[in-house]
Amino acid sequence: MKSDTQPLDDEVDDGAVTGSDAEAGAGAVDERATSFLPLAVVGLLIVLVGVRWGLPLLLMIVGVILMISIHELGHFLTAKWSGMKVTEYFIGFGPKIWSFTRGETEYGIKAVPAGAYVRIIGMNNLDEVPPEDEARSYRQQSFPKRLLVVLAGPATHLIQAFVILMVMFTLVGVPGGEPLGADPAESPDWTIDEVTGGSAADAAGLEPGDRIVAFDGDQVKTWNDVRSEIAARDVGEEVTLTVERDGERFDSTTELMGRPADVPGDRAGQPFLGVGPRTPEPRDEKLGVIPAIGRSVTETGDVTWQSLVAMSRFFSPDGLNNYADTVGQGSGTTPDSGGSGGAPPAKVEEGGDRMLSILGVVRLGADAGEQGLKYLLPIFLMINVFVGMINLVPLLPFDGGHAVVAIYERVRSRNGNRYHADVSKLLPVAYAVVMGLVILGVTSLYLDIVNPI
Repeated sequence: MKSDTQPLDDEVDDGAVTGSDAEAGAGAVDERATSFLPLAVVGLLIVLVGVRWGLPLLLMIVGVILMISIHELGHFLTAKWSGMKVTEYFIGFGPKIWSFTRGETEYGIKAVPAGAYVRIIGMNNLDEVPPEDEARSYRQQSFPKRLLVVLAGPATHLIQAFVILMVMFTLVGVPGGEPLGADPAESPDWTIDEVTGGSAADAAGLEPGDRIVAFDGDQVKTWNDVRSEIAARDVGEEVTLTVERDGERFDSTTELMGRPADVPGDRAGQPFLGVGPRTPEPRDEKLGVIPAIGRSVTETGDVTWQSLVAMSRFFSPDGLNNYADTVGQGSGTTPDSGGSGGAPPAKVEEGGDRMLSILGVVRLGADAGEQGLKYLLPIFLMINVFVGMINLVPLLPFDGGHAVVAIYERVRSRNGNRYHADVSKLLPVAYAVVMGLVILGVTSLYLDIVNPI
């Protein structure tokens, strides 16, 4: 969201042709036709990216642009609904590539696809607004309307996160079945991964890929059931194992031995069979709509909390110090959680945090996308939530900063007399925040180039 601090004399008008001047009309038509050329070039470049680097990278780029565009759409729609005058809605920054005007708003695309913005007139007391438009400026609206407009952007990210989770749970499927993170040892589809040489299992003729389905006639379903049966026996006790191999079953008798000291584990001397489990690849189980709604709400809350914890850790004195060391050393990292606006923080191997640049985010998402949609969607989920949370930072130019100003003005207003904060006093803070973001963006881009995750 952007304030309207300058006239729009240099912007494209709506292309309307007035009068009977045929030559001028033809020129306007030609200008409109040629205005599509830059847009066609951008479209061609997008296609070339998909052909050269693959569909996952293309999906990630388009997804990030769409995510930020929806953020600005939240500001745009609520501002329009509130009666504010919105003069621009642009995707990207920098030189204008293509635009058109509908009503009082110019829509378009700019050259640098690093975000999007909406321009609402009169965002603060420094904005110059024509007298006839003052009543429709942001600063003249009621407190609830102003708060709604500035918080609508961050709120769209939580909505997007909810939608992504609903898609995951109902259409793509939950990796690992339901619930997520269930103990693999409880899987009924386990098989033997390895057999210890010279063990009771080796003597019984067990092989990798077999599955034990009964102990002395007592049925067992999961690896935990097998472990419980072993623990209930004595060293030297003879047991009859019912084994399933290639769809057929057979019995084999063997004598349990004591767990050797050189076998990993802390139960030396305890009854030992000598097999290890192999759990199957996680099954993607889908949920019904009603269970998915509740699950999506819960998971959105969990990811939001994780993002807040990651942000507080990164921006703490220790976190910033660790990040400075990371930049100085170019140390390796491993992924943690998502963001942008920036970008998501990523956990450093030694315990610190680091931010990902747009390059890092796109690369991480493209790598995940190579494995399938079920791996790409969680990346979008984390990025969405992180961007929403970082935009709530109570400092200008973040949306949270505009919200704090609106709240302060509401508190200072008395007896129907509106108080307007002098934003010029906050400019040094805003400039410092912008400078910090620039430094963070440059250093994170450097790390993503020299030492990518």
